[in-house]
Amino acid sequence: MSQELSGRLVHVRGSAREVGLALGRGIGPRLGQLVSRYLDEGPGRHGQVDWDRLRAGAMLWLRALPCRFQEEIEGLATGSGVPLERLAEWCYVEECAPDGCSAFLCSLGGHVWVGRNNDLWAPDLWGHAIVREVDGRLPTITFGMEGEPFTGTGVNAEQLWLHYNWLPAPDMPEPGQAAMAPFVWLVDALETCRTLDDVEDKLADTPRTGAMMLFAVDGRADTGAVYECTCLSHARRDLEGGRLAGTNHYAATPAHNTGKSSQESYDRYARLDALVEALAVKGTTDAPADLMQILADPAIEQSDPGYGTVYANVACLSQRQVWHTFGGYPAPSAGAWSRIEWPWP
Repeated sequence: MSQELSGRLVHVRGSAREVGLALGRGIGPRLGQLVSRYLDEGPGRHGQVDWDRLRAGAMLWLRALPCRFQEEIEGLATGSGVPLERLAEWCYVEECAPDGCSAFLCSLGGHVWVGRNNDLWAPDLWGHAIVREVDGRLPTITFGMEGEPFTGTGVNAEQLWLHYNWLPAPDMPEPGQAAMAPFVWLVDALETCRTLDDVEDKLADTPRTGAMMLFAVDGRADTGAVYECTCLSHARRDLEGGRLAGTNHYAATPAHNTGKSSQESYDRYARLDALVEALAVKGTTDAPADLMQILADPAIEQSDPGYGTVYANVACLSQRQVWHTFGGYPAPSAGAWSRIEWPWP
């Protein structure tokens, strides 16, 4: 087991339990304060969580996770001294409330680039990255809160990038049917998938407890796609015409849109698609900066006091370029953009 701490970037190696233990020891009791603040200032303040459901379901949910994730969270609890039940509530709360997000893929200079805004609560708690090398799994970089076991955004050592935006779900798994929360599914996919074909196989084989717009880039093949995923099905959008954009409604399968698909999502999508199209047409000699500027557009970036764009990413996986905002809010315009050195051969 080893651990390296460098500000907001952490590198951990070992068994799943050892990884959790190292993360927990690195954060210590402060993790309990972080969790309390997130629950109180995020879903608690915005009235977007059923607290009875959260407390009653958290440990049952934890014990239904694959052993690899149970072991990391147990290690995190032991290392930090925060009760396991509290960490279960922290992870499970994302099952109890929706969120936003904006993202795009585009082809520039013969390479596929991805841009991503993650919109959620408690802005100052975000802007961290974890490099994990779990024994027997593919190494990954994940983005989110400090010590967070799960994520909506990450990349693995095979240069496979995955992230998702929330979507309203028009279907649900059958009672008793095994299914993964989207954020659990994504981390499991990063640790087991190498190609877009692998991702599609996993989508077909593993139902989800929520819907997601999944952005996927295979850096080795320099190609990408967007998958509009209900809990039980998915539809693929290919990178044709040099760009793909997505917010929080279905584009390829509009029949799946529900009353939760807001006009704000349609407006944000229209602005994002127009900006990415203009850049794809004219080209750029400064791709990272130009893409960061798109994410920082006032009609795309979210900046309310307690809810908004908490972190952002720009990446070109074929060139092993991964940029992240290590703090700052709203993240695209005020964040501390930094390129992460690729940690693997």
